[in-house]
Amino acid sequence: MMLPRVKELKKGIPVGTELPAQQRYGNIGRWVETELANNGYAVSNDKGVDMPDLGVEVKSRKKESNSNHTVGTMRIDEIIATDYPNSVIYEKFQQQYRVHYSDEGQVVTKEGIYDFSDNYIQRNVAEAYESGRKKIIENEENGYHPPYVKGTGWGHWEITDSCGSYRFRIPNHIMKKIESISQNKSVFDKLFEEI
Repeated sequence: MMLPRVKELKKGIPVGTELPAQQRYGNIGRWVETELANNGYAVSNDKGVDMPDLGVEVKSRKKESNSNHTVGTMRIDEIIATDYPNSVIYEKFQQQYRVHYSDEGQVVTKEGIYDFSDNYIQRNVAEAYESGRKKIIENEENGYHPPYVKGTGWGHWEITDSCGSYRFRIPNHIMKKIESISQNKSVFDKLFEEI
């Protein structure tokens, strides 16, 4: 079933909201999910998007961070068996509710729905996913699981601590570009034509 596109969360986390603690091991992301649940949204920790009723993934990001953005994690056997359009990475990278916050002042600085379904975005992320997936398949045949598997400049795979799965990650500078395209889609569409 195709879910409608979400434009905004009416009961999201407002800019200026104080954080309960400094960021440490994903605690702010869990706090965001708890706050959304407290505001009446159905939030899931199961496989797939965090807000399945809306088809929205929830992400938090420290404004000062330059690290890669994790889209999601998949077991090696799932990566091998699953092309991008049928993957949990695809599902998690369609619509996201993103909460940006700052260590300075410990407050939410920006929040909103980001629609990443644009063809240009999806084509580039799919190429990164599939390029890395191809290498993971080749590595599996050799019984080798390197800690880092290059996709393209738009994304790569990093092994998790358990070594049975990889995280799909997007470089910070590319994620900023993707967010900008999402937030300025009408301008982007006027300036660029799909080939």
